[in-house]
Amino acid sequence: MLRVCAWCGKEMGRKPGPENEITHGACPECVKYFLLSDPAPSLPDFLQSLGMPVLLVDGDVRVRAGNPLAASLVGKDLDALEGTYGGQVVECARARLPGGCGKTVHCRACAIRNTVTDTFRTGRSHSRVPALADQLTADGERVVRFHVSTEKVGAAVLLRIDDVAPGEGEPEVDGEIP
Repeated sequence: MLRVCAWCGKEMGRKPGPENEITHGACPECVKYFLLSDPAPSLPDFLQSLGMPVLLVDGDVRVRAGNPLAASLVGKDLDALEGTYGGQVVECARARLPGGCGKTVHCRACAIRNTVTDTFRTGRSHSRVPALADQLTADGERVVRFHVSTEKVGAAVLLRIDDVAPGEGEPEVDGEIP
């Protein structure tokens, strides 16, 4: 089983367990920075220090905070993300249906929602889960593929957007969700 730092993504070796599974912990550098800092970093400083696009979401996949990398990736202002649902963040066409994000029949199959709610409920982390978003654009709908990872932190979940790519047959996306 591969050991990976949940905060910076650094590989920390292997431990006994299934070969294809990943377990998370904190590397010595992150422990020093996050747990032994005096005073402890503020939430915005903590999120920015992660160096990857991260959103802090609640159990209903509503954004509570994020970092500038996440805001830049989705092409939105960081302040505008707070309070929105995951489907609104990625411009999911289904989030615009009556009931909104999390309340339509389509949401039952949403990889983002299912991954976040599982992590929130069980505390189990997930790494690089494939996800799709049917985005509504000025030119109609298009599919965007990406991977997400989750880690429970207190009463919230860190949602990391690992990468973004167009769906099959879709034009290239320059690392951004328009």
